[in-house]
Amino acid sequence: MRNVAAWITLTVISLFCAPARAAIVYSGPSTPMVTDTSFSVDFYSSNAISSGLSFVLNGYISLDGHNYFEDDFRLALNGTQIFRGTFNLGGGSDETQAVVYSNPLGATFSNPTNNGTGICYCGGEQQFSFASIPLVAGKNTLTVSYESLGGDYRAGFQGAKDELWSIADVNVSAVPEPSTWAMMLLGFTGLSFMAYRRSRLRTAAA
Repeated sequence: MRNVAAWITLTVISLFCAPARAAIVYSGPSTPMVTDTSFSVDFYSSNAISSGLSFVLNGYISLDGHNYFEDDFRLALNGTQIFRGTFNLGGGSDETQAVVYSNPLGATFSNPTNNGTGICYCGGEQQFSFASIPLVAGKNTLTVSYESLGGDYRAGFQGAKDELWSIADVNVSAVPEPSTWAMMLLGFTGLSFMAYRRSRLRTAAA
């Protein structure tokens, strides 16, 4: 019985530990870049799975949020946009820290440097976190970019003397699919039944 219990314990530990793989796929920070540019991070997955994702977005000088000089941040996974918004990272409105325009995968974010509002020419930082993004088997590409809005109602590109951005700490962590959880549950049930049956047989033989 002790051997069965030990086997069950080791199996449970391995099942829970195996899907929790996490990896920093890009440490950074990247070299500070002007707006109207993009930066890509490639990484590989052995299977098509759902995964967690987190990273840090850095803003420098007066990277603008929702105002006349607005700069929009975009994130794409394998060519599909999964986030678009604007943040006060040194430059913005007097009332609004962040405006989100598209967030289909439910990213959450925070401003740990307490960027506040208004223009301070002091930069700032946002931490992003996705609970689940769809990875393909093989190479996956995250593309981050910034665009300075122009036209009749915006100022357009301001240049490196006014605003820059970078990313850092891109972390990808696998999340089990529902089918994986179902297989785990069946495994636990089977192991429990085996242990129960062996215990009954020993009791009957005593």
